[in-house]
Amino acid sequence: MAIITIIGAGNGAHALAADCKLGGAEVRMYEFTRFNNKVKGIVNSRRIRFEGIEKNHENFKRNGTIVLDMVTYDMKEAVQGANHILVSVQAQGFESIFEELAPLLEDGQTVSIFPDNYGSLILRRIMKEKGLKTDVIIAGYCSLVYGARLTDFNNMETETDVVNVMYRENEIRVDTLPSSDYATYLEATKEIPALDATELIQGDTVLDIGLSNVNVLLHVPAVVLNTGTIENWGIIPNVGSKDAIYDIYAHGVSPAVGRVQYAFYLEQVAIAKAFGVGIMPVEEDVLQSRMGLIGQMMFGEDFRLPFTEPLDQSTWLPAPKGARFPLDSRYITEDVPVGCSGAMSFAELLQVETPIIRAMTDLSNLMLETNYYETGYNLKDFGLENMTPADVIGYMRTGK
Repeated sequence: MAIITIIGAGNGAHALAADCKLGGAEVRMYEFTRFNNKVKGIVNSRRIRFEGIEKNHENFKRNGTIVLDMVTYDMKEAVQGANHILVSVQAQGFESIFEELAPLLEDGQTVSIFPDNYGSLILRRIMKEKGLKTDVIIAGYCSLVYGARLTDFNNMETETDVVNVMYRENEIRVDTLPSSDYATYLEATKEIPALDATELIQGDTVLDIGLSNVNVLLHVPAVVLNTGTIENWGIIPNVGSKDAIYDIYAHGVSPAVGRVQYAFYLEQVAIAKAFGVGIMPVEEDVLQSRMGLIGQMMFGEDFRLPFTEPLDQSTWLPAPKGARFPLDSRYITEDVPVGCSGAMSFAELLQVETPIIRAMTDLSNLMLETNYYETGYNLKDFGLENMTPADVIGYMRTGK
C-alpha cells in the first residue's frame, strides 16, 4: 500500500485526499496553518465525504465517506516515510511551503504539483540553493484532476468535510523537471489512485505545462472584462441575484470574451514556439462555446454549447446560497501574478510580443490597486536568471 501525503487543505487537496483513500492508499493531509485553516472540523475525526456527479468519459465514479490516516500541522510528520507527495495549494504559497518541504524530502519520493504554476522550477531552485541532492522526482500538472468545491468544512457538529466533484478530467498534461525523469515517474503514478481514470499526456518541458494551464486563459479575460457586473451583482436592481452566485462560465463568457481568450492563447503559443516547446492545443471554436475547455473535459472533444443556450447550473459546481464572487479572487490574485507574469518573463527573454497578456495585467493592476509586475513570478524566482534560452530548455529537459 502506497503512503500518500497531501500538502494543502483546499478544494483540490480535499478531493485528492479522499480520492486516494477511496482508492486504497494510506493518506496523510498536512495543513500549513493553524489559523484560518480548513481542517479544524476534521483534526480529530479525519473524515471527508467525496460526492458529486463526477462526469467523465469512462463513467468512472468514486463516492463515499473516508477516514484519513493522518491530519496534521506538522510537515515533517506528514512527509516522513511517504512514497508520494501531492501538492495542491495556491501558487503564492510555494516559496514558504517549499522552503520547509525541501529539507524533509527523502530519496525515492515523488512530488506532484496540481497545478504546477511553475512550482516545479521553484522547488528545484530552492533545493539547489540549500545544496540538497535528494534523489526525488518532481512533476508538474497543467491543472487539477477535478472540478471540485468544498461544500462543508470546519463543521464542529458533524466533524465531516464535504467535497463535491463535478467532473474528473479524462486526460491531463504533465511533465517532470527534468523531462528525463518522466518514464520513471509514469510508472510510479500507478500507485496514485487519484490518477486511476485520467490519461497522462506528457508535455514538452515544464514550460509547456506552465503555458498550458487553462486557469489563466479562461479566468483572467472573463473576470477583467466583466468587472462592472461582478461588482454590481445582486446589489442594484435587475443585475444578478443575491440568491445566485456570479459565475464566469454561466455569466461571464460571450463571443467577444471568447475572442479575447483565443488571442491570449495565441500569445502563449508564440512563446512556446519561440522556445521550441509544445503547448496544449486549443481550437478557436471551443472558446466560442459557453463552457469552453471545461465542456470538452466533461463531455468530449466534439462538445460545443452555443452561447445562445444557458449553462445548466444544476449540474455545475455548487456554491453556498448568498455567496459572492469577489473581484480579488484567485482568478486574478493567483492567475495574473503567476500565469500572466510567468508567461511574460519567458516572452521577454526572446522578445516575444504579448500585448493581450500585458493588457490583462495592466487592467488587473488598476482594478486591484497593486503592481503584479513587481510581485509576480519571474525568471529569478524560477532559478533561470542569466540563462540563455537554450540553457533554459536544456535544463528543463535534462537537468543540466
